[in-house]
Amino acid sequence: MNKKELIIDSARTLFIRYGYKKVTMDEIAATANVTKKTVYAYFKDKDSLFKYFIDEELRVLKDKIETNKKKYHDVIDFFSNSVYEIINHQKNNSLIKNLFLESSEQEIKAKQFIKLYESEIISYLENLINEEIEKKTIRKCNSHLIAFTIYNIHLKVLFDYDGDIDAKKASDELANLLKSGLMYRKDDCDEN
Repeated sequence: MNKKELIIDSARTLFIRYGYKKVTMDEIAATANVTKKTVYAYFKDKDSLFKYFIDEELRVLKDKIETNKKKYHDVIDFFSNSVYEIINHQKNNSLIKNLFLESSEQEIKAKQFIKLYESEIISYLENLINEEIEKKTIRKCNSHLIAFTIYNIHLKVLFDYDGDIDAKKASDELANLLKSGLMYRKDDCDEN
């Protein structure tokens, strides 16, 4: 392992164990068994080192979503599953989960990183929507607003719902809502 990889590996371990706020560049250098000067040769400051992990997490998510894209014939199912994958990843990833916890404790830097992370996700989802608008598989809409809304609905349901919930079933239910809405159409009423 080269020095940069040692620094990254050590920083990841420390950030997962202690969170962003409590970790210092001195601790990262000591854990990596390098000088602080060596750490700064690769990363300008603690923020840029932590941003490396945010970018890494976003790459992993985007790769997973792009791989899953081929499985779905229905764009809404694909989109809903993509948001489910994002939220599930957040829920099960120690680094991101800790960042959300720190952010809820009013840690300003953590809030900034969450905002960056979420804006990148929403931007990615917005691009997916725009691709489908171009293909004419979904109606023209405010793609940013829709991406923001769908992401945040999933987030609230999966983290704040006041009952027991199966995350995948909830995501599927939201997909059905997107496909057909809540209102009966006249044709639906005639069949009942």
